[in-house]
Amino acid sequence: MWQRWSRFLEALGGIRIPVQLSGAKQAGDPSAPDAAGGRGWAAYARTEALFQVWGPLEGGPWEPYHCVPLFAALDRMDRKQIGPTPLRMVEEDANRLARAAEGGATAGPQFTGGSLVLPAHARPGAPAPAWLEPGTLCVLDLPGRAAVEAAAWLVTAAEAQPVCTFDHWPHPRGLLPAELVLAELLRWAATLATARGRIASDAPPVWVCDSTRLGTRKGSPGEFDNRYYLDDSILPTPQVLARAGITRVVYLGWSGGENGADAPALGGGIPLADLVEWFTDVLGAGLEILHAPVADPELRPRPFQGPSRRPRFSTKGYRRSAAGGFGTEIPEPSSSGSSG
Repeated sequence: MWQRWSRFLEALGGIRIPVQLSGAKQAGDPSAPDAAGGRGWAAYARTEALFQVWGPLEGGPWEPYHCVPLFAALDRMDRKQIGPTPLRMVEEDANRLARAAEGGATAGPQFTGGSLVLPAHARPGAPAPAWLEPGTLCVLDLPGRAAVEAAAWLVTAAEAQPVCTFDHWPHPRGLLPAELVLAELLRWAATLATARGRIASDAPPVWVCDSTRLGTRKGSPGEFDNRYYLDDSILPTPQVLARAGITRVVYLGWSGGENGADAPALGGGIPLADLVEWFTDVLGAGLEILHAPVADPELRPRPFQGPSRRPRFSTKGYRRSAAGGFGTEIPEPSSSGSSG
């Protein structure tokens, strides 16, 4: 993690890209249009440009928490094989929403084909939620591409500051498909660039988190374990929040399993395990925490109830990279051992 944007190039120059990244050549489709319908994305197909347009204001309190690894990988890829999210995937998302509407489905998110398609009220072009204002920090925690698209909505509609937490490296055999996130960042880059001039110094920060970051399995030898978790280099302390004028945190997840519209956000998936300890510390410092599920068309914030005991998240099994961030190849098991 780097403390100031002015140190970014120095840090990038010293970063050691994992040897295993030699196969990470492709992300997105270079022939695809971006979200604005053109090729404006090409101006952001470099590490520095994409990192900057998707980051908070320079010199502000949130700059040290904007993660480098996924952006740094961009310059190590084949420029002829990088681009925005393929048009086929964008059209599939639109068709899923259209079919859901025709079938009388609710306005909530649609989980189809293993991915989440955002509802109309949480997509770029929709009004910003009323609660996203100065003094509020939003933790946007949605799966993969949906997190990036929802972030584009909040940046353009609420003039919020994005803080990306993608602390891992892409790889063709990665347990997490980081290249899909990278392609979606390119898809919305030009759109965010037009909104950045309207972002004020006290604009609310939005922590852009991939809710699939913890993964679902440990992986096998030969695979690239790029699962990761959010640690104290990414999550600001209550003291930092207080100094920056933050009095409220809103967790924007896809659903909390609540039984009623005003039920507390208490459930197995709210929030992810690596956030619970931080949320407990924030609550203990007297800051308010609310939960607004994307599934709610009105995006109404509900009270968040922390656990009675301070939890501990186990970091065992996650593979940090020598380059920073997370991601290493899973080795073959040792052939040595005792013989009977």
